[in-house]
Amino acid sequence: MIYVDPDKAIHPLRETLTDEDIDRLARVVQGSKDECTLEELDAYQDYLYDAIAAKLQTHLGVTTLQ
Repeated sequence: MIYVDPDKAIHPLRETLTDEDIDRLARVVQGSKDECTLEELDAYQDYLYDAIAAKLQTHLGVTTLQ
């Protein structure tokens, strides 16, 4: 069993990304010359993972807090 601290489950920078930031990072991933930091890309990856997982999951998730 893997224990996860809920406070550490979301990239810290992700909460500060605006819609404009997400649009810019999407353009960067698609090859545009817009600038970004590796931290922003890491936060965007966290955002994308959660968005894809939410669309593809076939059952409700279970979280156990102790």
